[in-house]
Amino acid sequence: MPIPRRLGCLLLAAVLPVSALAELPSERIEPQINPELAAQNSLFDMHVYKVADNTYSAVGWQLGNVVMIEAPEGLIIVDTGESLSDSRKIMAQFRKLTDKPVKAVIYTHFHPDHINGVQAFVSREQVESGEVKIFAHETLLANVVSQGSLVGPILGARSAYSFGALLEQPDQKDMNSAIGPLVRAEPSTFIAPTDTIGKRLDTTIAGLPVQLLHAPGEAPDEIVVYLPDNRVLISSDVQQGPAFPNIHTLRGTKFRDPVEWIASIDMLRELHAEHLVPLHGRPVEGADKVEEVLRMTRDGMAYVHDQTVRWMNKGLTPDELVEKVKLPAHLAGYSPYLREMYGTVKHSVRQIYNGYLGWFQGDPVDLDPTPPKEKAERLIALMGGREKVLLAAGDAYLKGDYQWAAELSSYVIRMDHDDKLARDIKARSFRKMGYASMNFNWRNWYLMSAMELEGKFDGEQIRQRTAEIRKVMLSPDMVRSFTPQIFLQNWVTRVDPEKANDVQLTLGFEFPDTGEQLALEVRRGVAQLHQGIPEGTTLKLTMDKRFMETLLTGEGGLVKGALMGDVKIDGSLLDIKTFLGCFDFSEEPFGLTIR
Repeated sequence: MPIPRRLGCLLLAAVLPVSALAELPSERIEPQINPELAAQNSLFDMHVYKVADNTYSAVGWQLGNVVMIEAPEGLIIVDTGESLSDSRKIMAQFRKLTDKPVKAVIYTHFHPDHINGVQAFVSREQVESGEVKIFAHETLLANVVSQGSLVGPILGARSAYSFGALLEQPDQKDMNSAIGPLVRAEPSTFIAPTDTIGKRLDTTIAGLPVQLLHAPGEAPDEIVVYLPDNRVLISSDVQQGPAFPNIHTLRGTKFRDPVEWIASIDMLRELHAEHLVPLHGRPVEGADKVEEVLRMTRDGMAYVHDQTVRWMNKGLTPDELVEKVKLPAHLAGYSPYLREMYGTVKHSVRQIYNGYLGWFQGDPVDLDPTPPKEKAERLIALMGGREKVLLAAGDAYLKGDYQWAAELSSYVIRMDHDDKLARDIKARSFRKMGYASMNFNWRNWYLMSAMELEGKFDGEQIRQRTAEIRKVMLSPDMVRSFTPQIFLQNWVTRVDPEKANDVQLTLGFEFPDTGEQLALEVRRGVAQLHQGIPEGTTLKLTMDKRFMETLLTGEGGLVKGALMGDVKIDGSLLDIKTFLGCFDFSEEPFGLTIR
């Protein structure tokens, strides 16, 4: 059989000395979507599903669903979507069904796709006047702060890769997020909860009996909503939707304890609900089907957890565990709820190991490893030099061994970030793997990383996109909910030890409108936040909390505030300048793939 011309060119390239090649022969890799992932689109057609006699789930407008409960005295909105504009479209659909006033909003957990569209349904004035209540778990606000403030820069960058924020239109065409439509980073809103719960709240809202139950799983602050009168269960993301659950999310998160998550699912099963309304995907009808979905979901998670721990206890490490722990056919084939389109078994296994044992796998060679660049240089020398490594990488690529091709070319890139041929081999390998992947998250990471390697964006563009994402996670409305303590706690992790190593100063902060006093002490490269202003403190800044909010949003600055009279300064200006110079608030551009 004759060899196709394009493949023949690539085979010729593979046998020529790499030094003779400025680049690989051109190859058009057409955008594709894994057929099973593409088929998920049918689950997210825009539709308002009626459940029982009083519950409506708006599916398909956003990543997360919005649920409306029609109570005797008004409406209860459960979760509010991720964007104001799309949530307004949902409210317009609800208004075709009823003109009752909104009496309450329930945030099931702190993730942006569940809280950011709130002002499409209620105004701040309605909440502040007591006309509308907002219910949430007692830790929700702290989680919002941690997500948007403490690790905002790196989480924003990683979220850009996870959600494919810079992917070109052909790579997004006809795509979905596996548990809902594609996410759009649009202006967000937030209103702080008025009523918080701990373990459980049995109450009446707008004349309707409602149970709010704390059910940690995908998020630590998750609450589910149960309507005992008609056995409707709104399951938050405890039942995460029509895909294998994200026991770990690649964008980064604290450990999601699968044992705790499984216990929450079992608690839901004990309710014997007749109707299940997840906040991703379509409702599930009938007590038997509800039980089946919940049972199979928990069994899939339990199998991965239990077998990971079983083999951990036999000494296996993460790289060995991912080859050992695989779902049995009856679980792996349970479509769509256990298909690996959102979470995967492999990255869940690694996180379970890390959650129990941490990063150290037991071989002391990992305690103080050779730095990555030096390791790459030594390995490449042992393998006969750059040319032989890239010939092997090219050969692996031609044989369809894309992972090995990417690994080999990575060594060359670590030696020289600008090595065009190495970057090209790795980028093409990632495109092949991305287009074949059934998993939404893996696909986006492969394709975003391919774009970085191809030079289609740089660290500055990621920084700009990250800033947009952070505005979604940390909108001006969210900032209004921040306390002065939250504001100053963020400074503690911003100390630059090179500038602060010889500094021992304390700066007091007074907020007359809230009556709060705090102080930051810099002590030779370490910062400590104090409640109150220690006696003898000579440096102090006085400002209203409202001005503090402008500092968080970037609208204001301390120097400008001092000149305009918004900030009163006590003490030596030189010492205050020295103190403020100890902190690093710069946002450095960076990519995640070229290291």
